Amino acid sequence: MVDEKRIAFLMKKLGISREEALDLEGYDDDVDHNRKTEHDLTPEQQKVVQEMNRKKEHKKYGSVHRERKPNDLKIAIMAELVDFLSNSCEFTVNDAVLGCENVELTNVSRMLHFCVGEKEFDLQLIEKRPKKD
Repeated sequence: MVDEKRIAFLMKKLGISREEALDLEGYDDDVDHNRKTEHDLTPEQQKVVQEMNRKKEHKKYGSVHRERKPNDLKIAIMAELVDFLSNSCEFTVNDAVLGCENVELTNVSRMLHFCVGEKEFDLQLIEKRPKKD
């Protein structure tokens, strides 16, 4: 069954004759229904395609771990914070004096964990990058 609207559309858009539009529509129908056409790959070409599909095109490299340089300023700041929170830090909340307990560095130049009463806190030190001009 020929769809005349489709044939007219193909003739107008592609600038082809009615015969060419019918051939094109027949070829599209063959491809849609997985039938053999004159433009199918030869068995040799099909083997090459299958072989190429099996190969990995891009080699995946393992994650590259960059060794970070120690930031002496951040390490010094964290040491001072640990010393302050461990020895001379007291809070007065609702007439109760609370001190810091269990002060520990979870990451030497970045993270600090401590408790005040029954509450736990994490303190994170972040150095901002300099602004570009």
